[in-house]
Amino acid sequence: MMDRETKQMFTRRITQANGTRLVVILYEMLLVYLEDAQTAYRQGDLEEFRRNLEAARGCIGELRESLNFEYEIAKNLFSIYCFADRTLAGDISGNKAEHLDALQGIFTKLRDTFDTVSGMDTSAPLMDNIQDVYAGITYGKTDVNENLANYDAGRGFRV
Repeated sequence: MMDRETKQMFTRRITQANGTRLVVILYEMLLVYLEDAQTAYRQGDLEEFRRNLEAARGCIGELRESLNFEYEIAKNLFSIYCFADRTLAGDISGNKAEHLDALQGIFTKLRDTFDTVSGMDTSAPLMDNIQDVYAGITYGKTDVNENLANYDAGRGFRV
């Protein structure tokens, strides 16, 4: 479920990701939105269903924009992304969820493939000047506390 805590977790991972890992994170976000859309559809909450599908389309748009067409595979991925985007647009306008399982299968396979490739990518994170997060230094009654270091109002931006 894409709640506040999940968004913070994705944000933290994005700040520390290199290009390949960022693609994996986008796939993971997309899969969460598709799962949330299915849950909302089963519960009859069509507004939440459409909101999650629009968010999933946003992830697909980001994936499409990040393609590097110097590589042949980018053309194939572009076709997959366009197909998925059109399919989700149809599901939104028709208030139906019949294609979500198939799309989840496609994006799960793509995520797993990029996850394998990202393990070989040793490039530096895309963001510089980010705030450090240390987990596990102190513990609460029910969870691990996180401490922030290098706090700077201009973090993430070059000044």
